[in-house]
Amino acid sequence: MKRFIFLLFITYSLLYAVPALAAKLELVSSISEIGVGQEFQVDLILDAEGEDINAAQGKIIFSENLLELKNSNDGNSVITFWIQKPVYVEGKGIEFSGVIPGGFSGVLGPYYKGGKPGKILSLVLKTKNEGNGSVEIKDAKVLLNDGKGTEADAKISGLQFQVSNLIPSTKYQILDSKDTDPPELFTPEVSRDPNVFEGKWFLVFAAQDKVSGIDRYGEQETWSREPDRNKWQTVESPFVLKDQSRTSYIFVKAIDRAGNERIVVVTQKFAPWYKKPIVDMILTLVAFVVLILMARWLWRLYTKQH
Repeated sequence: MKRFIFLLFITYSLLYAVPALAAKLELVSSISEIGVGQEFQVDLILDAEGEDINAAQGKIIFSENLLELKNSNDGNSVITFWIQKPVYVEGKGIEFSGVIPGGFSGVLGPYYKGGKPGKILSLVLKTKNEGNGSVEIKDAKVLLNDGKGTEADAKISGLQFQVSNLIPSTKYQILDSKDTDPPELFTPEVSRDPNVFEGKWFLVFAAQDKVSGIDRYGEQETWSREPDRNKWQTVESPFVLKDQSRTSYIFVKAIDRAGNERIVVVTQKFAPWYKKPIVDMILTLVAFVVLILMARWLWRLYTKQH
């Protein structure tokens, strides 16, 4: 579903493209040479160069004979809605695509006329062998936030490096920053569209975590305000609701890559009081008691007459 939405987005942008405006995708790192068996970080940076950017996609490839991917992190990314979260596929690299609702022209600070560049994602790579290598961006597309999905002229900048045994093994170390904070507060929304999911009600949600990034989401629909942790199910946005009557509470749990959790509750329109399960149970019990009392009264009446 997500891939289909992004494909429509790209197709529309190609039909109405005005390839004169530009943005820059750049891979940056603090190192240009490193020793064998060491780890280093590479950041993918989006420089809007004064434009207003709405979406970006691409693929990051690296010299697999020299490097292996240890971790990818989208914490504190300018991408707030991932169509394709950064995923590594052996032989194909790391694919990503996402949307920036409201657009991105740069984080606060003096840089061009829109502010400083922003980070899309970070990679932690570990060297395996000696040699000269590169980390490159392929098949990149950047769309403008102009209401038409106009494709900008994406300027690409990769990274060159050298792996050598002559580099001290302690020179470039990745600092282990422990993430103890939960994902940021987010607001899921219930929506319906006749062209999506056969017109059924569905849930849309997106959370952010500025340190380690979001790992997965859990969802649960229940009458109780206290979620039963044994019944969580892993879901992705958008998600079709099981309860199409919209008379239950919806719990959505965002879990970051460090295992921290944030749970939010969506309160929907509820059924009248007389349709709630607890009320049904009480009415059933009352009716049962009334039947017993009537039966006893009839029995007493019968015994008196005979």
